[in-house]
Amino acid sequence: MLKSYLTMKTLVAVGDKGDWDSYKKFIRRKGMCGKHGWRFQSFDYDTILSGKLPEVKTDSLVFFFFFPFEFWKKTIETKRYKGVYGNRSFYLSYVDFWQQLKKRITKRYPGKKISFVNDPTAIITDRDKVRTRKILARAGVPVSHVFETRDFKKIISLINQGKRLFLKVRYGSMGKGITYIEKDRWITNFGFRNGQILSRKSDYGWKFHEVTGNNAFLKRLLRQDLIIEEAIEPLLSKGRKFDLRLYVCFGKVLYIYPRSTDPRNVTTNISQGATGEAQEFLRGLPERVLELSKRQAIKSVRAIKLNFAGVDIMPRVDNGKVTVIEVNTFPGFPRARHFPLSKLLMTEILKRH
Repeated sequence: MLKSYLTMKTLVAVGDKGDWDSYKKFIRRKGMCGKHGWRFQSFDYDTILSGKLPEVKTDSLVFFFFFPFEFWKKTIETKRYKGVYGNRSFYLSYVDFWQQLKKRITKRYPGKKISFVNDPTAIITDRDKVRTRKILARAGVPVSHVFETRDFKKIISLINQGKRLFLKVRYGSMGKGITYIEKDRWITNFGFRNGQILSRKSDYGWKFHEVTGNNAFLKRLLRQDLIIEEAIEPLLSKGRKFDLRLYVCFGKVLYIYPRSTDPRNVTTNISQGATGEAQEFLRGLPERVLELSKRQAIKSVRAIKLNFAGVDIMPRVDNGKVTVIEVNTFPGFPRARHFPLSKLLMTEILKRH
């Protein structure tokens, strides 16, 4: 029996019980492990941080992490937090969390072969938009042009020249903390009252509203941790602005999820009111755009040294080119009846490891 354990592997899924969108969908597929000669275990982040990790009999362990919602809500983006969403303090706490997590895992299982679907060292990368963009650009991935200035007069000069700009918080996600400005149209989903930028206390309710000409808001915003990107001219399909989320696992695109919105809307995030489209939507797109999107998605994931991620790509109106907008270590999972992502993801992990 001991010998058989030593030749087996254990897949360890780590997440929060309230994560019905991805973690629970994945662990429902645990029966696949036994069919492939693996063992399966799952537990939450508190189990790791409290030092109560259970004994694992197999010699090899493969960890697959899901987003730590409970830690984030209790420690980082708390209801009592009064600062601006997406600043550097968010990121530093997040980095420390993943570093401590990796140390506790390796300390608890000395002598065992430990590997990760996504290594904690790489997981922290995509939370920093500036760092992510630099890595992608060095790898030859097409990304938006960035303006380094934080000077109010220079920003006004740029939009008077016809530039359209996105001002995004450097360490944000889910379309939160975004401001879009062009000549005679400024839109943000931040609040602003009494000279202070205000953040919502949850992932929802971040509604965009006009702040056109509100110089006090823009000057205050430019003091924050930002990345300022030039907006691209998006390709439209059936009169809709859209992007593509490509789920990449071990160098293979498992699924493409199109999301569309009205051309005047700021983002294509579902959390910001965009619509998730069926696969028929893809049939109306040029084949070269889909193939280029796949290649750039795979290149992006490799550049950040991940094995699994969701890559958001926006096709451009010019000559079928595309721009990589985001790389998401923790992308939401599509509904199983649309596509069994959890099943294919489990298959790829068991096969590759």
